[in-house]
Amino acid sequence: MEVKPLAFESLGVRSQATLIETKDVRILVDPAVSLAPRRYNLPPHQLEVDRLGELAKKIFEVSKDVDVIIVTHYHYDHHDPGYVIPIDIYDKKVLFIKDPQNNINPSQKFRRAPRFLKSIKDRPKVVESADGKEIRFGSTMIKFSPAVPHGADERLGYVVQIAINDKDGTVLFTSDIEGAPKEGHVRFINEVKPNFLIIDGPLSYLLGRALSQEELDIEIKNLENIVKNGLQYAIIDHHVLRDLNYENILKPVKEVAKSVGCRVITAAEYLSIEPMILEARRKELFQKDNRPAKIPRNLAKLLTAGDS
Repeated sequence: MEVKPLAFESLGVRSQATLIETKDVRILVDPAVSLAPRRYNLPPHQLEVDRLGELAKKIFEVSKDVDVIIVTHYHYDHHDPGYVIPIDIYDKKVLFIKDPQNNINPSQKFRRAPRFLKSIKDRPKVVESADGKEIRFGSTMIKFSPAVPHGADERLGYVVQIAINDKDGTVLFTSDIEGAPKEGHVRFINEVKPNFLIIDGPLSYLLGRALSQEELDIEIKNLENIVKNGLQYAIIDHHVLRDLNYENILKPVKEVAKSVGCRVITAAEYLSIEPMILEARRKELFQKDNRPAKIPRNLAKLLTAGDS
C-alpha cells in the first residue's frame, strides 16, 4: 500500500487531502484545500494563495486516475462544491460521503451537504453514505467508522474515520477528531489496529477559547496510548500545525512513540521535505512582505481550462 499526502497544513494550506493506493484500488480522501479567512486579524498572505493554487492543481491532476473518492464531512477544507477544486474530479468515480442526513449538525445538513450534492449531481458513477459500512475491492477492505464527533465539541458536527486494509497492513485516516478526546474516537482506532495513522492533532492554537487545558491533556494522553498500540508511522498534522508551538505540544507523544519504535511526523516530513508552515506564520509573512490576497473566484475554472 502507498500513502501520499497531497495537501496539509505542513504543506501550506488547510487540508488533509490524501491519496491511498493498493494493488486493487486508488482512493482519494477529502480532496479540498482552504485558507483561514482571518488569522491574527489578518487576511491570507499572497504566499498562502499561491500555495493553495499549487496544491489544488496537484489534487486535480491526481484525481484523474483514482477509482474512489471519500468525503469524511462537509467542512470546506475536506470537501469542495467547485469553489477551488473542479467538480470534474467526481466524474465516473465511486463516491462515499458522510451521511448527509443523520448524525450531522445543522449547517452541514441544511446548507453545505445539499449544496455539495447539487453541485456534483449525475457526475459520480455511485454515491453512497459511508457511515459504519465495509466495502471490498478485491483484497482491499475499506471500513468506515460510525459517525464520531468532530473533536470534543459535537456542535462542530460529525465525521467518519476510514480504515483501509490490503492484507499487508492497515492505514487509518481519522479525519477531524482533534487528537481523539472521546472514547468513540479511540474505540475505532483500537478496533482496526492500524500500523499507519493519519490524524489531525489537537486544536492547541485555540487553547483557552475552543479548547481547555484539561481537554488538551486528555488528547495528548490518548495520543500517547494510541502510538503505543502497534503503529509504525503516525502523521500528526492539520489542526495542530496551525500552532507555532506544535513541536512542544507533541513532544510527549513523540517521546512515547520513540520508545516503541513508532515515527511521529508531519505530512511534509513523511514526504522528506521541510514543513511549510504558512498560516501560523502569517504575522511574520506580512512583516516581511505586506501582500494581502484573496482566493481567485474562478480558480476551479482556471484549473479545468488549463487541462483542455
